[in-house]
Amino acid sequence: MTTQTRYAKTPFDTENWERREHFHFFRNFTQPFFNVHTEVDLTSLYQYCKQNGLSVFLAYLHAATEAIRQTENFLLRLEGDAVVKYEAVDISTTILKNNHTVSFVHLPHHPDLHIFCKEASGIVEEVKQGDQLFCGYNGPDLVHATTLPWFKFNGMEHAHMDNPDDAIPKLAFGRIEKQGDKTILPISMRVHHALADGYHIHLFLQRMQASINKW
Repeated sequence: MTTQTRYAKTPFDTENWERREHFHFFRNFTQPFFNVHTEVDLTSLYQYCKQNGLSVFLAYLHAATEAIRQTENFLLRLEGDAVVKYEAVDISTTILKNNHTVSFVHLPHHPDLHIFCKEASGIVEEVKQGDQLFCGYNGPDLVHATTLPWFKFNGMEHAHMDNPDDAIPKLAFGRIEKQGDKTILPISMRVHHALADGYHIHLFLQRMQASINKW
């Protein structure tokens, strides 16, 4: 693991922020996180992946990362009493290995879906055969993700240390479900309330849906 960051960061002005009071209010909470459990319509991206031999799993991770990168609040991180904004983030996801344990795996982002899937597939296949818990970069300019594809999914609370400074957004995806002609992906998102509200999750979901629908 490295402590170097992949992306540049800049100080974020909280004192002239429209959320200044909200930031200071939630910043002092001992448990400042909140979770939202919902779903997205994966139909168009699912069909595109099946027609083009792409991993549906990697494709929806790509769409989620694209949406995170377009949502300013999810690029913010806490550094002591200060806030910084990263120019971009990558995704780190759990991967089930051949021995049925998981690794936390960094998947470097690429704006091209096909290139991302090709590069990420190689990383995933290598990780599955290994025995490491952490694979690749592990830093603050990430979004954390996990997938529970085996059963019906109505939401998830993430395990976490007692650290109110952990501002990395955390995503969880459930088993893909068919609802009539639609293919539905359950999704849960945990965010730090000092940096984001439900409205910002709404923006993220809109942008993820737009990324899915373009296919």
